[in-house]
Amino acid sequence: MKNKNFLESVKCALAGLHNGFVSEKNFRIYTVIGLAFLIFHLLLKADSYDYVIFIILSSFVFSAEYMNTAVERAIDRLGEGVHEDFRFAKDVAAAAVLVSGIAFFLGEGIILISKLAG
Repeated sequence: MKNKNFLESVKCALAGLHNGFVSEKNFRIYTVIGLAFLIFHLLLKADSYDYVIFIILSSFVFSAEYMNTAVERAIDRLGEGVHEDFRFAKDVAAAAVLVSGIAFFLGEGIILISKLAG
């Protein structure tokens, strides 16, 4: 069902943010990790460039996690064991989270190591 207006779309998106956060443990784990990185940025007096990278990387990993959650929920509703393509789709969606998570940790690690070393 298509939303009637922009405000309705925003309400649905906010509901999605809430639902993903309360229903998936990984969202809460990434939130804690993200807050830890943010605290390190504050303590090490990161510049605006570092914060922009942090925002991009954390948005990337959260977006992938939300998409993975949506794919898994839809496939589980259809019946996971019904078709090999369902398992494939879930595995590929999970791989997107893995790739974004690795990018998040590597990017943030490089920034923090360079701050500590310099």
